[in-house]
Amino acid sequence: MKHPQTVRESPSYSIRAIDRAIQVLGCFSFQQKEHTMGELSRETRLSKSTVFRILQTLEKHKLVAYDPPSNSYSLGIKLLELGGIVFSSISLRKAASPFLDQLEARINHTVLIAILEGGELVYIDKREGDEPIRLTSEVGKRRPPFFGMLGKTLMAYLPEKEVDELLRRYPLEKVAPRSITDPRKFKRNLKEIREKGYTYEYSEAVEGVIGIAAPVRNHLRKVVAAIGTAFPAFSVDDRRIKEIIHLITDTAKEISSSLGFIELSKEGGRKEVGTRVKSYKL
Repeated sequence: MKHPQTVRESPSYSIRAIDRAIQVLGCFSFQQKEHTMGELSRETRLSKSTVFRILQTLEKHKLVAYDPPSNSYSLGIKLLELGGIVFSSISLRKAASPFLDQLEARINHTVLIAILEGGELVYIDKREGDEPIRLTSEVGKRRPPFFGMLGKTLMAYLPEKEVDELLRRYPLEKVAPRSITDPRKFKRNLKEIREKGYTYEYSEAVEGVIGIAAPVRNHLRKVVAAIGTAFPAFSVDDRRIKEIIHLITDTAKEISSSLGFIELSKEGGRKEVGTRVKSYKL
């Protein structure tokens, strides 16, 4: 087996210990799922004492697992978890992409899709409308889990204990005139969201702005994302708001369907689904 290339180390751009840990992890493959410490030392050209310290640290964080009978190491369960997060996000973005395009074209407002990751709201994709007053955010931006229409939508479908834990870690804040800061009122609002199947908010995240969002489910019927839009209240009338609610909820169902979700009817059967720009940061 060929020796992996030695990582070029620069004190300005890399951390030596991390480079070496990555070298060790890079030795594992489909062809060679297990390695002894001696094999890893030879493959990386690092001393056994260095490899031992690296393996101890990786094992502590469940990035590798040690098997005493064979005196060998394999990749740990934490890498499977992290890989699942990456796979889920990539698959979700790919599945949602054409529907985001269609939705933005029909409502002409910025469309955002987000997930909860590590207890925080994370925007994973967006489409921006070309209306004169635009509300947007950056892909990858993190917010408290309760923030805006997307955060509330995602929290609405969490177990109550998890909601309580997130509210403990991220206390509710007043960021706009109608922000909900009472946990009991917030949890009642989450119940209403579950009952309606979508979130409607006004002046809770940004003053004068309406936010509408709906949940996206996967093949296991689990809510894995939320899709939504936000726009100035003065730019729409009641009729248009109702239209946007239908468009958002229908799009969420279409994305869910593409992820393998099958919506059931009440009877238990399958149900068919069918100028100068000013920006505000969400």
